[in-house]
Amino acid sequence: MAGLGPEGTGLTGLAILAGLLALGCPVGLALIAVGLGGFAVLIGPEPALRILERAALETTGNPGFSVVPLFILMGALVARAGIGRDLFAAAARLSGGRPAGLALAGLGASAGFAAASGSSLATASAMARVALPEMRAAGTDPRLAAGSLAAGGTLGIMIPPSVALLLYALVMEQSVGAMFLAGVIPGLLGLALYAMAALAAARLWQTRGRSRALRDDHRPGGGTLAALALFLGVMGGIYGGIFTPTEAGGAGAALALLLALIRGTTAREILGAFRETVALSATLFVILIGAEAFGYFLSISRLAPALETWVAAAGIGPYGLIAAILVFYLILGCFMESLAMILLTVPVFAPLAAAAGFDPIWFGILAVTAVEVGLITPPMGLNLFVVRATGDIPLATIWRGVLPFVLADIARLALLVAFPGLALWLPAVLSS
Repeated sequence: MAGLGPEGTGLTGLAILAGLLALGCPVGLALIAVGLGGFAVLIGPEPALRILERAALETTGNPGFSVVPLFILMGALVARAGIGRDLFAAAARLSGGRPAGLALAGLGASAGFAAASGSSLATASAMARVALPEMRAAGTDPRLAAGSLAAGGTLGIMIPPSVALLLYALVMEQSVGAMFLAGVIPGLLGLALYAMAALAAARLWQTRGRSRALRDDHRPGGGTLAALALFLGVMGGIYGGIFTPTEAGGAGAALALLLALIRGTTAREILGAFRETVALSATLFVILIGAEAFGYFLSISRLAPALETWVAAAGIGPYGLIAAILVFYLILGCFMESLAMILLTVPVFAPLAAAAGFDPIWFGILAVTAVEVGLITPPMGLNLFVVRATGDIPLATIWRGVLPFVLADIARLALLVAFPGLALWLPAVLSS
């Protein structure tokens, strides 16, 4: 590859990386292999090993990254504390138990659970286990039931505190607080557009009926107040100047543990939350180390400036570049987990967007939203399989049911591109 020149070596490295991912190689290991190999080709094997050592030390020794496992633990504890069940019961009672109303209840409960957990897959899994049986018992069309719950799960990636927004801020050295604020309006906009899509789908599919089981047997518990307390504790602490975002992770995890204990969560469930946190955090840190090593390779390959030159020469313009990036995200999201997508692509795409004159906070919100859409895009969106695993609804039915919500997300992307203030207004107002 040395004869290809730095830019050619960089492109070859990207092609090899795509091939490794297509073969099922773990993202972190693929990034390390390509970053290490590419650096060895361009500079030498010994410097490449030193770069890998430096990447590992910088990542694991960075105090900012210590907040990642804490937010993951907070979400894992929330998922096991039964908060999702109470949120859905409260929202469903407001809906009167009607099928179309239950779809809206599922979306509203997903938004509340997302605000407490910060994880899309955890939100989709928890709410599908709780809400899907009730929605089916009420006579909700299977397409509407599965589609609304798969889509509602994606709100976890945007409504703060969000692990995805946190990772973007840390990788791109942006303010965590500003990223969280920037996600509030797009997250609520997504909820509103999903509600409109659910109402349109309910009218189209003519869902009727009423859930006697829900009306008679289910009583909202304290989960709604618990979710609200957790959200206000974390977000209010950050913006009230009580603690930093890193300290907010510790406070959120401690408060989630306290709520889990108050709500009678068993020791086995709590230990399961800690095991899940360790496993997911280890995976993420391997990806982070790989992304750091891969970033060094991209830097010495001079691929980013070359891409900027090629984009300018292609004459597609700044918004043509954004459109191409969004299409790539929509395709990639069908095959890859959201956090891995962000860590893999942001070091490549964010500099291109910055060179085109776009605000990094706005681009982060746009990228995370596009990743979110990929989670529900047929045929391979991961949230679709999460919902499928919790019920007996055929995958083809889930594909059809999620299409109105995919269209709603495409409308949201268009609004974010047309009106950047949707993401930038709140950080500007509260930081001034």
